[in-house]
Amino acid sequence: MSNKIIVQAKKLALSYGSKSIFEDISFIIHENDKIGLVGPNGAGKTSLFKVMTDEEEATSGDLFWSNQVQIGYVSQLNQLPEGQDLFQVAMSELSDILQLRESIANLEHKMENWEEQTEQAEQGLEKLMEEYAEKVEEYEKCEGYGAEARVRSVLKGLGFSEEDYQQPVEVFSGGQKRRLALARLLLRQQDLIILDEPTNHLDLKAVEWLEDYLRDYTGAVLIISHDRYFLDKVCKRIFHLENGAMEEYPGNYSRFLQLREERMMARQKAYAKDQAEIAKMEEYIRRYKAGVKAKQARGRETLLNRRKRIEKPQEGQSLKDLKFIPHTASAEQVLITHDLAVAYPNKVLFRDLNLTVRKGECVAILGRNGVGKTSLFRVLLGQLEPLTGDIVLGVRVKPAYYAQEQEELQSKQTVLEAIREMRPMTEEDARTLLGRFLFRGEDVFKTVGVLSGGEKSRLIFARLFLMGANFLLLDEPTNHLDIEAKEALEEALAEYEGTVMVISHDRYFLDRLADRILELEEGTFTTYLGNYTDFRRKKDDQAQAKTEALAMQALMSQRKESLQIPTEPVKEKKNNKISNPWKREEAIQKRELEINRLEERIEELTRLLGEETTYQDGEKAKAYAEEFEQAQKNLALAYEEWESLMEND
Repeated sequence: MSNKIIVQAKKLALSYGSKSIFEDISFIIHENDKIGLVGPNGAGKTSLFKVMTDEEEATSGDLFWSNQVQIGYVSQLNQLPEGQDLFQVAMSELSDILQLRESIANLEHKMENWEEQTEQAEQGLEKLMEEYAEKVEEYEKCEGYGAEARVRSVLKGLGFSEEDYQQPVEVFSGGQKRRLALARLLLRQQDLIILDEPTNHLDLKAVEWLEDYLRDYTGAVLIISHDRYFLDKVCKRIFHLENGAMEEYPGNYSRFLQLREERMMARQKAYAKDQAEIAKMEEYIRRYKAGVKAKQARGRETLLNRRKRIEKPQEGQSLKDLKFIPHTASAEQVLITHDLAVAYPNKVLFRDLNLTVRKGECVAILGRNGVGKTSLFRVLLGQLEPLTGDIVLGVRVKPAYYAQEQEELQSKQTVLEAIREMRPMTEEDARTLLGRFLFRGEDVFKTVGVLSGGEKSRLIFARLFLMGANFLLLDEPTNHLDIEAKEALEEALAEYEGTVMVISHDRYFLDRLADRILELEEGTFTTYLGNYTDFRRKKDDQAQAKTEALAMQALMSQRKESLQIPTEPVKEKKNNKISNPWKREEAIQKRELEINRLEERIEELTRLLGEETTYQDGEKAKAYAEEFEQAQKNLALAYEEWESLMEND
């Protein structure tokens, strides 16, 4: 880690009226730091970001920034320029490069049109050429020649297609605009970038690309994320914010979990020991305060009153009691589809889905955004008509649906009304149930429209609990949950005796629960047994096998072409007879050495052409293939000459 400090916080506090958000927060961020900020929803993570970006003013405490530090965050880029296409908006973030280009073009124009011939004019031209050389050197240092390629790489990495580049930004959805804001931020070179849930609206491929990009990013990165896989891949330190206090942990998220558990156990032991000692002192005081040891008892009481007590370790609220209990068991075959196809006008999403889902399975659906995953669920639930094919639900199957956009909730209803419409119950029973889902006190009278995404998720889970379904179709159920809630949901689904189909980009979640993965790609479903790690390994094996097959195909093609047997009649050989036996023996040895050298090089080239790294570099692959072809020709010629010499008795 570099010793250069980007920012230092000392005793930061923030409160709204009498409500304290956090207090006494201190930390240091160094150059090149990769830090994850974690904690339950409502702990104040986004509020801390707002303080750091001057959107909020801290109630007390200080932030000390190093001189000329540049920080970037997505909200500063939410305003999009009008009348420009996607590529233009992205390129505008490289304004320093664009300005250099303009300066260089102006200087080139001046030099090309320089006509004066005086000595003073020549000195002016020389100065102009020096300025031009400096600008070109600066342009090369900031990689100006690769600017367009860099923009394309970032846009493609975040899931934009070539067709999107010329689209006006006004036509993009909210999720696409958020991805564009992220792309603009990544294109700027900052000392520190601050990211609040950057993986939202990204599919798995884009998330994996972003992981690699941020790991290699030369500036510091501070990230709020509930994606545990992402935090493991990117972060080297974790800041944990909960109950108004923040603690720092070295390592990635998995290491944080381990260290936090150790700290919590140590604190619980220290608290228990402290309480035992206090109880012992109180018992002594109670027993002897009025007796012969009253003086000692009063002394103990004084010590007890002065004693600094260890606070009881606090555990945050979580959905520990979350459960889904089917009212009835389904048949063994829960769902069967035959030649199922789904389409929108002028676009077929997928065809020929033949699928059997069995009782107790967890089937995960993977694929890029927009390929048709949610449409599959809507067809299975009868909300959309299939283009072709049949759907059969098994006997006693009772499905329930968690929609990604949470549209099943009515914004004007209160939380209490949204629960009581599911089943007749008293207000007391409803409030008891809602308390298990962390709706307490006046929370139950909030209208659905003012709830956060996480609160809406908890309300939907409460409704699903009441439904008693034995077949859950869950579309991105972890999107709005904090990490503790995700873990509670995973535990509930792991214990669930029904069947689950889930669309999710949460790789931790998929690793914990998935029995089988269906990947939707280019209109076709492919089945992979196992969880996400199994799926990823099989995909990598397939990619490697494909690369090796292409390399072998190229190799065999080259070999076949170079060793083709001529079909025309064999011409009479020239008489290259060497009469001197010593010279003939010398020539034979020379050809044999050449044959050995060529065969060794061909063997080496065969190995190189079979390596994946070779075919990742097009120029290298081409050079090896050309050398292989020439070596084969030279080998054939060397053998011909050797045979001729051997016959030359």
